[in-house]
Amino acid sequence: MFLAPTILAGLLAIGLPLWLHRVARANPTRHAFASLMLLEASETQRTARRTLRYWLLLALRILLLIALVLAFAGPLVSPRAVPVVNRDARLHAIVLDTSLSMQYGDRWQLALDEARAIIDAASPGDQLLLVDASGRKIQVVHNTVPANQRDTVRAALSEVQPGNGRLDYGLLMSTSSAWLGTARLPVELHLISDLQQSATPLRFADLEPPPGARPVFHDVGTGPAANTFIEDVQREGANEVAVQVRTSATTALTLEAVLSIDGNEVARRPLRIGPAAGLPVLREGEGNPPPDLLAQPIQREAALAQARVLLPLPELGVSTHRMEVRLEPADALPQDDRHFAMLEHDAPRVLVVSRTQEADDAVYAAAAIGSLSTPRLRTEQRAAREIDNRNLQSYAAVVVTDMAALSSATGARLDDYVRAGGAGLVLLGPGMSEQRSGLLAGFSLRDVVTKPTRVARVDTSHPALRDANGWQDVHFLRHLQVMPGEHDTVLIALQDGDPLLIERRLGAGRLLVLTTPLARDWNDFATHPLFVNFMAQATHWLTGAGAATASARVGAVVMTGLTAAQGGQIFDPQGRRVLSLDETAGADRLIPEQTGFYEIRTGAGARWLAVNSDIRESNLAPLPERSRQRWLQMQRPAEPLRMAGTTAAETPPARVSLGYWLLMLAMALAAAQILAANHFLIVRREVPR
Repeated sequence: MFLAPTILAGLLAIGLPLWLHRVARANPTRHAFASLMLLEASETQRTARRTLRYWLLLALRILLLIALVLAFAGPLVSPRAVPVVNRDARLHAIVLDTSLSMQYGDRWQLALDEARAIIDAASPGDQLLLVDASGRKIQVVHNTVPANQRDTVRAALSEVQPGNGRLDYGLLMSTSSAWLGTARLPVELHLISDLQQSATPLRFADLEPPPGARPVFHDVGTGPAANTFIEDVQREGANEVAVQVRTSATTALTLEAVLSIDGNEVARRPLRIGPAAGLPVLREGEGNPPPDLLAQPIQREAALAQARVLLPLPELGVSTHRMEVRLEPADALPQDDRHFAMLEHDAPRVLVVSRTQEADDAVYAAAAIGSLSTPRLRTEQRAAREIDNRNLQSYAAVVVTDMAALSSATGARLDDYVRAGGAGLVLLGPGMSEQRSGLLAGFSLRDVVTKPTRVARVDTSHPALRDANGWQDVHFLRHLQVMPGEHDTVLIALQDGDPLLIERRLGAGRLLVLTTPLARDWNDFATHPLFVNFMAQATHWLTGAGAATASARVGAVVMTGLTAAQGGQIFDPQGRRVLSLDETAGADRLIPEQTGFYEIRTGAGARWLAVNSDIRESNLAPLPERSRQRWLQMQRPAEPLRMAGTTAAETPPARVSLGYWLLMLAMALAAAQILAANHFLIVRREVPR
């Protein structure tokens, strides 16, 4: 059958090359001759050779016309005529869970054995794909290959190792279409995991597999697992550290909590914890599952036992210290028996910048910030011309009471400081001009409004504005009219709608902009008790002084503070370089893969980053059987694709057109006939014998 059978009439065009090759005659050669007066006149008879010539060129031209006509006619072929290698062929996508929990006991060895069994059991027509899943990185270890190349997949399997990250099954399923590719074979998605309950997403719908993929669970979690881990470490007052410990052990445990500062043990205390209550399990015959399993919520967490112990802190010098808390003896998952944190034993410094060091606005601001007793902040007053741009990184926050007093170089350095993770509070006033770059890039600075006004709206949800009492009592005689940028947030607005306090995010840092200075002819803000409260709360939020033991998680994005202008280097807990030479200029973000202390070195000095594992990986409670069945019921069928072997009762299979392949053949024949014509038709004259 053909899509357009009438186009087959074009096959008559094959007579054209036959006629051209048949009637083509040679041009006779003319020769000069003397006078013909002595010759008898007679009739000239000329006979041309009318034979087919250049057989190869003729055959190519005829085949070209036939291929073009058939391509446009569109011949249809039934799939029954196409040989099928193996109707039962499958793509076996082997997904290895390489999260932290897979290091518990012999789970990883069992996972490798399961993967090798799947590889060895693949049929000759099947295909194999190997995927490493951990954290937010789903990595294809070995691309799809036929099963007869199973040795290469087995070799790649031996190089996979479990890490310290957390696997999210929802992320795994939502990205599966990308790493599975556009395979036409039915997919068996082999998930080799301990099937942790804490790895499920918040929405059960995120577990839906891609169309045509059938999940196959290979559970390597060997029954109930007793794991003890450190949940949190917090500073308790000035001389103690509180350690929160949880366990899933069903028997009471006696452990020791050990505190180390900068690598030296300083305290050790006993700890007794347990036993855990465990989870109720639905057994066969004890109840029937609800008819609609998808409407039931996920059971989130096991009932773990917990305990708390206080460890004393020694007298420490004025600096930042590395603190490690560990449990002894370690259990079958020792990675979560250690917790790392940075101990800030120095009052953060705040730099107050004004036109002159003894200016009234600088004195007011420094006195207000210094009144904060918990946490204690140290203030340093500097004139704008006396700022050492190289030492800005040593300050927790910078307060500029007169933005117009800064030079262009200092303003650019302050912009780099904030973008690298610093914090600042700047006050606008007379002498300001519109800036196209730097801290105020995107601001539209207009005229000074001399009409008296008051505060109309305060965003009390912001940490720096929790106490909004008294703002309406402040008299603003003048203020600078500012149009904020697209991504800026107006925290305080005046009655005429102009912003008074604006928050903007710059890179890894944060900035507060007040559109009026601390001048008596502009406002009476500095004479109100609210001023002291605002400055204390704002600097407390900017410096983040309330976080005594800040740390990052494995797999989370961390702002490093490195910039293209500044550069630097990062070292992992083993002291190895994380960045290559071509990456140091733009590595403003880091995704740590190990637990411990990372060192970040810049031109302004070095700082430490404490990295811990995600505590959700430490909860080894398995996914209930009911939730597993719900997951399997979410499988979607693949798009209908009729293959050989359909019965008579089914819909006839769709026919396949060969027009595309015939058109490709015509293009190849056209190129071949051009080459043949250039070879045969170079010489067009006949040379007489």
